[in-house]
Amino acid sequence: MLSVKRTDLPGVLVLEFAKNRDNRGGKQVSFSERELGAAGIRVRFVEEIIYSPRKAGTLYGIHFQNEPKAQTKLIYCLKGRGRDFAVDLRKGSPAYGRWASIELSPDRRNQVLIPKGFGHAFLSLEDDTEAVFRVDEYMDPALQRAISFRDPELGIPFGVEDPVLADYDAAAPLLRDSDCNFVYKVP
Repeated sequence: MLSVKRTDLPGVLVLEFAKNRDNRGGKQVSFSERELGAAGIRVRFVEEIIYSPRKAGTLYGIHFQNEPKAQTKLIYCLKGRGRDFAVDLRKGSPAYGRWASIELSPDRRNQVLIPKGFGHAFLSLEDDTEAVFRVDEYMDPALQRAISFRDPELGIPFGVEDPVLADYDAAAPLLRDSDCNFVYKVP
C-alpha cells in the first residue's frame, strides 16, 4: 500500500510504502509502477544510482540536468539518514526559488519524488549512509549543472557549515549566474 503526501512545493511528493513484518523479519516494496500509477504518478525510470557517502555532512548538490533531458528523481535511503532538498528552478513559477526539505531513512520508510524543473540536493546525516536515486532520463554530462548550496537568494539552511563537497559543487555558480533553462508551464 502506498501513501502519498504533498509538500509545500507543487509536484514534490513524499511517498511511503507499507512495511510488512513476520517472524522472518521485514519486507517492504521500494517501487511499484502499479501503485504509483494508481496514485496518478506516471513516470518511467531508466536508471538507479546508489550514493554511499562515508561521512555525515556530505552534500550532493544543488544539482539538476537542463532540458531537453531534465530528470524526475525518486530518492530514498537504504541505510543511515539523509536530508533531501528540492528547489523550484522553473522561471515564472509562483514557487520559483522556494525549497522543501524531507528527512529520509529506512525507519521512516519514505521516499521523495522530485519532478523535472527542480534542483536537488542530498545531505548525509550519518556516517555510511546509502541513498538510492532513480531517474527517468540518463545522465548527460553536457546538460548536468549545479548551483551553489550557499546561494543567499535561496537561503537554504543545510545545517552544516563545512560540508564534504565535490570540487564542482564547491565551484558551482549562484542561481542568477547559472544557465538553468527551466520554464514554468501553466498546468
